[in-house]
Amino acid sequence: MLTDTLTTHPIAQSVAQRFNRARYVKGVWLGVVLLLTALQGYRMFTGGASYSDIGWIIFWLAVIATFTNPRYGLYALFFFGMLADANLLRTYPFNKNFSSGESLFYIGGAYIFSPLELFIALIFISWLGTAVMRRKIHWHQNDFFWPVMVFSGFMVYGLVWGIVRGGANINIGLWEVRPILYLTAVFLLTSNLITTRKHVDTIYWLLTVALFIEGIAGVLFAKNVLNWDIGSVEKITEHSAAIHINTYILLMILSWLYKGSPKRRMIMPLLSPPVIFTYIATQRRTAFLTLGMMLGLMTIFLYQQNRRLFYFIVPPGAVLAVVYVLAFWNVTSAAGMPAQAIKSVVAPDQISAKDKSSDEYRLIENMNSAFTIHTYPLTGVGFGQKFIIAFPMPDISFFDWWEYITHNSIMWIWMKTGFGGFLSMIVMIGTAIMVGVRVIWRMPGGDLKAIAITGTFFFIMHFMYAYLDMSWDTQGMLYLGVTLGIIGNLEWIVDKPVPLPRKRWRWQPEPEPVPGLEPVPEGPLIKTKLW
Repeated sequence: MLTDTLTTHPIAQSVAQRFNRARYVKGVWLGVVLLLTALQGYRMFTGGASYSDIGWIIFWLAVIATFTNPRYGLYALFFFGMLADANLLRTYPFNKNFSSGESLFYIGGAYIFSPLELFIALIFISWLGTAVMRRKIHWHQNDFFWPVMVFSGFMVYGLVWGIVRGGANINIGLWEVRPILYLTAVFLLTSNLITTRKHVDTIYWLLTVALFIEGIAGVLFAKNVLNWDIGSVEKITEHSAAIHINTYILLMILSWLYKGSPKRRMIMPLLSPPVIFTYIATQRRTAFLTLGMMLGLMTIFLYQQNRRLFYFIVPPGAVLAVVYVLAFWNVTSAAGMPAQAIKSVVAPDQISAKDKSSDEYRLIENMNSAFTIHTYPLTGVGFGQKFIIAFPMPDISFFDWWEYITHNSIMWIWMKTGFGGFLSMIVMIGTAIMVGVRVIWRMPGGDLKAIAITGTFFFIMHFMYAYLDMSWDTQGMLYLGVTLGIIGNLEWIVDKPVPLPRKRWRWQPEPEPVPGLEPVPEGPLIKTKLW
């Protein structure tokens, strides 16, 4: 879009002027490509070839694509961001600062920003630069705009307040708030750059491929590092990765339930084995619980869509689930993790010593969080400030930020930003679920309905998970920002008329119009008794 704008600038009025300007712009782009190629070639010649060279080539191609069309930059941002799992891919550079010695993109200690942040800035430059040169900005503001903006404002307040109070660790404060502000930036970009059905479909295909690659990385990690003994570690991925895989599983099932595209129905199950393996090996009890709850909610949609299939699947499935829980009640390996997740809720006194220790730590941590909130109920302590440790906690000093970040990510917001920040978060969550449910009922079916349900369920799962574990991480905020933008835009996107394809031959039937928005249903969702 930016390159198109340069070639169609108002000063180029005649055909000859436009031709000369287009030739000039192409020459500039060719020069940029040659310069980058020369720099990369010189770097490889002087320092020797390495894996980082491949990464830099991909990086520069993505930068060029961003200035060709800012939406391509958003695609790259989302795809490469969702690949970044620090546990599985320790040298993967996209979410790490250029100053990180672990990163393949290490430049030097002074460059304390990441490729992800650079891409966010470049996408805004490409998008807004196009608008300035055209003297027209295509701005779309959906239902989530003000809830997200108010929430983000309180996050900025939390950082400023933490610094103003004095004694704050500014470095930790910035690390605490940075990922949350990614949510704001990515939400704004998604709301304005994802504008058609094809764009939405592309985003979810990129998510599918990214989670598949993460699944492959999980299998290789289990084979090469753990020698298949996944029970020897507590997890193999970052905390929130299991929730993201939950959405893969849900979308795969929903694409069949709502007769999505044949391509999605065929490819997602074929790609699922490594994804499912990594999901189980991650061993997150909360993820298993949230997936089970979402599958339970999905039975409502199944009942509405196909009652015969509902009675064929749900009662036997419920019986098998009970049999599984009973059979694996005392199995603490990865295969028994879903049963242990249920056990931790219905019989917490019978869980393993490891799980009991984890729960006890969280209980003490919650007591300290509550004490801190009661001490600073309106203002919070601010980012970069330690929470009050009124009750001694077990030693987990291997986690550098244990005095700053708590597992309960919901109450953590209140503790850091005060009641205003907590209330703004609750409003944002409530708005996301309310709008998401409305969008679900208005989608015409197929992939759009499956994506609407998956996105709305992701909101619910993410914040359920946040109540029990750390969730304001880079990957989670990137995914949440994109999902807020897409769900907020879906009604607007689907309401746009879609041109009918032309008939290739006269004897072909007239093409049918693409289904549009459905009316919001009135009355009870289920009008007959289930049993």
